Amino acid sequence: MYDICYKCMLCGRLLVLDNPQNIPYDSLPELCGKIIKNQQFICNPILHQAPLQIPCKCKDGNCGMAYFAGMIKIQGGLIDGSS
Repeated sequence: MYDICYKCMLCGRLLVLDNPQNIPYDSLPELCGKIIKNQQFICNPILHQAPLQIPCKCKDGNCGMAYFAGMIKIQGGLIDGSS
């Protein structure tokens, strides 16, 4: 299971969309490329499905911007830090 992962540039926190999908490992580079390519549709809310940035409510009270970092492996509902 993999989920889209964002990393806040201000606090370093990793954010996931909480929508893990069964994606073959070999398909991940192509999927990441499609997410980047999808940005050409940013002015069309019907076609634009994957934002490159999302806001982050940093734990220290700041508000940062989290940028698309890639696809992260999820095990049992938790981020898998073993790989």
